[in-house]
Amino acid sequence: MSYFCFISHFTFHISHLYYMDIKKAFEVAFNRKIEKNWEKIYVIVDIHDTILRACYENEETYDYYPYAREALQLMTAREDICMILWSGCYDEQLDTYQKHFGEEGIRFDYVNENPEVGNTSFQNFEAKLYFNVGIDDKFGFEAETDWVKVIEAINSR
Repeated sequence: MSYFCFISHFTFHISHLYYMDIKKAFEVAFNRKIEKNWEKIYVIVDIHDTILRACYENEETYDYYPYAREALQLMTAREDICMILWSGCYDEQLDTYQKHFGEEGIRFDYVNENPEVGNTSFQNFEAKLYFNVGIDDKFGFEAETDWVKVIEAINSR
């Protein structure tokens, strides 16, 4: 294999590793739900740079990304989706966010935990919570464009 072919091949795989497809993530989760006869899937959702544009001032602006509010309302309405707020905010801030989201018709079932899924013989879910789909800019979620894809994925099921 020539040096160029190796680099080309390597570059393809590296770029492929960092590409996130949120629609595919939901498709896989819903297919596994059917395959395993589960009642629901678990979706963790970050706040800053995911639902809301990060505001590093002292006061939150609640500046939603396009279609974030609509996608979250759609997921809230589904009985087969358990939404978990995934954030490093302090409890007081989390309470404020949950109140605001509730006023917008967005309900999170849990915050930074999933008590519905216990440990198995192979997994310790006390150390890491169980989820099927992660929506977080740190996971590669592109908030400017991916919320509409979430809506498409949810509506296709």
